[in-house]
Formats: sequence, C-alpha cells, structure tokens
Amino acid sequence: MGTTKHPRANRGRSWVGALLVAGLGHSPVTHAATNDSDRIAVLEQKLDQSLQLIHQLSARVHDLEAQAAHGAPPEADKRSGTAAAAQTGAAAAIAPDTAQRLAKVEQTVNQMAASAGQHAEEGLATHGFADVGIGNHNAEFSKYQGADVGELDFFLTPRLGSRTRALFELNFEVGSDGTVGVDLERAQIGYQFADSATVWLGRFHTPYGYYNTAFHHGQQIATSLRRPRFIDFEDHGGIMPAHTVGAWLTGSERVGDQRVTYDVYIGNSQRITGGALDMNNAGNTHGSTIVGGNLGLLLSGTLDGLKVGVDAFQTRIGDEDQSPSYVTQVRSFGTYAAYDTDNWEDIAEFHVFSNQDLTGHTGTHHSDAGFVQIGYRAGRYTPYARYERGAFQQSDHFFAAQTNGSSYYREALGLRFDVDLVSALKLELAETRLTDRVIGSYDEALLQYAIRF
Repeated sequence: MGTTKHPRANRGRSWVGALLVAGLGHSPVTHAATNDSDRIAVLEQKLDQSLQLIHQLSARVHDLEAQAAHGAPPEADKRSGTAAAAQTGAAAAIAPDTAQRLAKVEQTVNQMAASAGQHAEEGLATHGFADVGIGNHNAEFSKYQGADVGELDFFLTPRLGSRTRALFELNFEVGSDGTVGVDLERAQIGYQFADSATVWLGRFHTPYGYYNTAFHHGQQIATSLRRPRFIDFEDHGGIMPAHTVGAWLTGSERVGDQRVTYDVYIGNSQRITGGALDMNNAGNTHGSTIVGGNLGLLLSGTLDGLKVGVDAFQTRIGDEDQSPSYVTQVRSFGTYAAYDTDNWEDIAEFHVFSNQDLTGHTGTHHSDAGFVQIGYRAGRYTPYARYERGAFQQSDHFFAAQTNGSSYYREALGLRFDVDLVSALKLELAETRLTDRVIGSYDEALLQYAIRF
C-alpha cells in the first residue's frame, strides 16, 4: 500500500483545517477527493482561506480603531458627514470588543496549530468503520433470516516518525453463531526507505490480485455490498489466504509516463482448521512458508485510470482436521485489470491453481476462479453488476477440506447510494448456484448501511 510524506507543519495545518472546517460548516471534500492526500489538500486550502479572512478582519479593525482615535471618518463614509459620524461612533464602540474576539480566535488557531503539530508527530490517528444490514436468504442454505450486525472496525495509524510506519486494524464482528468475536485483522510495522520502497513486518493483506489490497474490512469504502465469495476473508468462508504473517516489500517506480507497482512477500504458511484457513499468527506449525509477488502497471494518457497486473504465490498448507495432517502444495497464478475513473469502477480478476497432493500422492489438480464487476458512478448513485465463478476440483484436498470449497456461480446486481460523505446505503440482489459438492441454488436480497468515522 502506498505512503505519502507530509512535513510536520503541513500535518498540523491539516488537523487544524479539519477543525476549522467543522466549526464553519464547510463540506470537507468533494466526492472525487477520496484519498487522504486529496482531503488534506482541500483542508489546507480552506485553512489558508480562513486565516486570510482573520487577517483581513484584524486589519479592518485596526483601521477603524486608528480612524476613531484621530477623529477621521472611514474613507467609504466621507460622502456623508452624518453617516460618517454615526459610523465612526459605531466603530469606536464595537472595535475594541471585535478586536479582542479576533485576537482570541487567532490565539486559539495558533495554539491549535502548535498542539496539532505535536500531536501529529507523537499521537495516534484513529479511524473506524461499521455496518449493519438486513437480508432474505434461502432457508435451505442459510438458517438465519432478517436483520444482522456486520462489523465494528477500528483502523489505527500511529505517527511514529518521518519514515517509521504502523497500521493496526481491530475488528469486532458477529459470527455465524451470533457471538461477537475480536480479530486483529492487520498488525504491521514498517519502514519507508524511499518513496519507491517500504518494508512491512507483521500481519497484512496478502497482495495478490487487485481487490484484496484495494478494499479492506470497512465496507463503506467498497462500491459493492460484499466481496467476491472465493476471495472473501478466511473467517467469512474465503478459500484463498487473504492474510499473511511475515514480511512485505512494496513500492512503485515511474517508467516514462507510466508507473510500475510491485509487491514481494514471504510469511508463515497457512493451515486448514475447522474447515477454514488460518494464518498461523503465532508461527509456523511445520516450518513452511508462503512466498509470492505482484507486478502492476498504472497507465496514463488515454488509458489513465487503468491498472493491469499479474501475481503468483506458492505455499504448503496442511489440513489440521486430519490426523496426521494432510498437506497440499498450493500454487496460484493470477491476472487482473482495474479501470477506476470519476465515472467508472470496473474490476476483473482471474486465478488458476496448480495444486500438488503431497500426502495422498494423487498428483496435481487444476482449478480456477474469477470475477468481473462493472460499476458506474452517477452522482450519489452507483449501480453495479458482478459475475463470479469458481471451478474447484473436489479431488483436490485443499478445496475439499474447506467448507466453502465447492464450485459455484454467482450473479449480482446492486446499487450504492451515498447518503453523505461518510455513509452509504447498499442494495444487492444475487443468485448463487452450487454445482458439485452440493447441487442447488439460492437467491438473496440484501440491504446494508455502512459508515466510516
């Protein structure tokens, strides 16, 4: 993930700008300004405008006081002696109080700037996401109906220095049995060697494809109501390792008018337990590792907004539900394309698997999965459509051992409505067809209200 450098003064000014904008009732950003650098630039511009207004008012009060002290009417009122006298008297009456109030405001701004600068250097930036919903599921495949609580996600980015980075994501979510669980979804500490290279250590989102690193746990930032089924998070039934615990080198380099992005990572191999993937947060159980990379190209000119790329990873994953553990050599190769502009958000990913059975010696099994999503931003409304498919060989123990490892098709139509800058209402209608382990289909009508703060 990218990192942006800001001098200490700019960070302080951006926080003060946010407070001034909130107090003056301005809208902080436009719909197009969705990233942090855009928001900071807008807030700094509004701060500069506010400070200029304060200085202009201070100068005006100073002129009124000087004119009142010398008995001279203001320049604009010289045309009428009566009006000038009245204006001079009024100015003399209100100027001291106004000057004191403006001086107080300016003093407060300066104190806030100094405090914000110190806090930005040493403090903890906290953000969060939450979502709730209601759904109508086919009772044959889902025992739950009606309203549900999704997630309460806290996103922490402490500021530790000019090059030291940190990111922590603490997620409270309701499980399938209705209990509330707490997951440390991401816990990564990094160091930025240059604009083109940052290394992270800890637990991070595995950088394969486009979707898994572009959209995180907070649903408000995503156009769609939910992730594609096969790249969902592990505890939601995803069958690819969405998280890795280890080391990750990421960055980008400009090549002519284009920009090349890269990711290289190594970490603990995952395992299957309880029919789902587990990241081995505490360390490897068998000393295995996952190794992978992602290479992307951001185009410019007539193709501005288009990113294309390829990715691959290899790991050994054991099924801890079997005794002794059943081990599979998992190899994944993927390609993706994403077109993101003011109006369009189109994403396509395709992954193939070449998995070797290391325990039963049944050979190599080939599977594939992919999705295409098209969205069009029309003001506050974004309709979208998604088609996804997973064809997983059930003779491959890696898929057969996972609860959601069956082959399927899913078609979905959805609509996102931006209630305001920080909240979105989403509606999705979907049909899912299971095609091998279980034969059947089910329809869903889902409504979600997602916020960020």
